[in-house]
Amino acid sequence: MIEIRNLKFSYSTLKSRTEVFDSLSMMIPSGEIVGLLGRNGTGKSTLLNLMAGLLDADAGTIAVEGVDVTQRGTALYTSLMIVPEEFSLPQLTLDRFVKVTAPFYPNYDEARFVDCCSRFEVNRAVRLDRMSMGQRKKAYLAFALACNTPVLLLDEPTNGLDIPARQALRQMLAEQVNDERTIVISTHAARDIENLVDRLVILEPHRMVLNESIATLSTLFGVGVVPAGVKPLYSEPSVAGVRGVWVAEGDEESRMDMEMMFNAATRSPREVAAVIANHSKL
Repeated sequence: MIEIRNLKFSYSTLKSRTEVFDSLSMMIPSGEIVGLLGRNGTGKSTLLNLMAGLLDADAGTIAVEGVDVTQRGTALYTSLMIVPEEFSLPQLTLDRFVKVTAPFYPNYDEARFVDCCSRFEVNRAVRLDRMSMGQRKKAYLAFALACNTPVLLLDEPTNGLDIPARQALRQMLAEQVNDERTIVISTHAARDIENLVDRLVILEPHRMVLNESIATLSTLFGVGVVPAGVKPLYSEPSVAGVRGVWVAEGDEESRMDMEMMFNAATRSPREVAAVIANHSKL
């Protein structure tokens, strides 16, 4: 579980101060794959780095698996792995890198690592600094998946991956879902993870506008071609007619479209929040 309370964070220079979050509070239950969406500059990568204890908040608290991230101790880093969008790796072969690094992760699974490398088509004997960007991304993802940490944070994991690798990543993530593992995926490519996600979190500047399970969203909102006579919360033209998001009636679930839901939540935040709040009262 990840629990954030009254988080405040800003970037400061000698001449200016840029506020990123103001009193952000949220909880992410264990056992879910979370899609983290937001426009550029809304703090998605910053939030992951704060969760990993790589940045210090101005105020508030973050606990990962009950551990205060500001302690930056063994309890945190044996239970958490982060794969940033951009990273550097040492001048070692992948096998050597894993041999040196894996002992820090008590749940590391060598058989899973070998399987992930095979499915990503990564040569473990090649030096990491001589791999292409896409191969380095696959190598690091293979290691991260094999570490089996209770919390896995992925920042734009499909960037740089070819189509077969994106498909392989989706399959491997789906296979690793269990009641004790939480995976947070920050991405602009919502389509890449749409069928994986259990929960959708959407950020706007300084705040969060949505944190809800896909199951609940699929029940509360209709998504698709807007029925005649229905006023949508968000709509856009398409070859099939006007598509959009509207308040659903009845208990029939719709197939969730994360991009459409993102547009509805950011353009009609009060209306979307009111629907969810009314449901929570029932």
